[in-house]
Amino acid sequence: MKTPDLERIRFTAQHFNDLQGLRYGVPLGLITLGWGGATLLRVAAVVGAFLLVVGARRYYRTTFGEVETQPADDLSELSVFSLAGPTPRISGFRQVTPVLRHLLITLGAAIFLFSCLQAIPPNIVVLGDESLGQHPQVLREPVGWSNFGPSFLTVLPHGGTVRSPSMLRAVVAQTMYVLYGSFFLGFWLWRGRRRSEHYLAFAALLLGLSALGTALGYVARADGEISRIFDLFLPSLVYPGVAVLLCGSAMILAGLFDHWQLVAALGPTGPQEED
Repeated sequence: MKTPDLERIRFTAQHFNDLQGLRYGVPLGLITLGWGGATLLRVAAVVGAFLLVVGARRYYRTTFGEVETQPADDLSELSVFSLAGPTPRISGFRQVTPVLRHLLITLGAAIFLFSCLQAIPPNIVVLGDESLGQHPQVLREPVGWSNFGPSFLTVLPHGGTVRSPSMLRAVVAQTMYVLYGSFFLGFWLWRGRRRSEHYLAFAALLLGLSALGTALGYVARADGEISRIFDLFLPSLVYPGVAVLLCGSAMILAGLFDHWQLVAALGPTGPQEED
C-alpha cells in the first residue's frame, strides 16, 4: 500500500475545476498571443482557443469525471430576494466569490500604485521600430519636443506636456504586465499559497517588468545612455508586442503546469492502491 499524498489529494479535490489548464489557462494564452498579430492571426487564435476549450472539456470529463455541487442544507446557503420588500441579511451569503475577491483586491491595489507611480517620472521618448526588430533607445523628453521634432502641440496650458506616442505604447506594455501579474498574484493568494509557486513566479516576473518600465523616466538621459540592467530588458519594457508575447506565454505555461498537477494527482502516475 502506497502512502497517499493527502495534501496533494485535498488540494486537487478543492481546485479540480481551475486546475483544468487546457480549458482555461492555455486558451487564454493563445488568445493573448493572437491579439498581438494581424487580424487573421487573431481570428485563428480565437477559433483555436474555442476548439481547445471544447475538446479539453470532453477530455477532462471522460478521463477524470466531474465534480458535483452539493445541494444547500439550510437557508444560509440560499440567496432569497423578496418582492414584498427588503429581507434580512442571510448568514454566510457571499455576493462575490473568493477567487473574484482576491483578483479584484490585487488588481485594484496594483492599478492604483501603478497609476500613482506613472504620474511622477518625467516623460520619455522611445526610438526604435518594433516591427523591424530594432533594439530601442530611451531618451528623456524635453518640454516642447516630440518624436517628430520640436512641437508646440505637446505643451499644455498649465505647463505640462503631452506624452509622446512612443511613451504611450510603453505604458500599454507596462499596463499589460500589471494586469497579468495581478491575475497571477491573486490566483496564488486565492489558492492559499499552496502548490502554485509557478503563479507567484510569473507574478513576480511581470510585476517586476512593470516596475522597471515605470522607472525608465528616472534613468533615461538626453544622450540615450542607460544602465546595463535596464538596457538588457528594454525591448520588453517599451514594446507592446514583446509584452503580449511574455504575458501570453506565461498564461500558457501556467495552464500546462495546472494540467500537469491534475494528471499527476489523478492520472496513472497518481497514488494507487496495490492488491
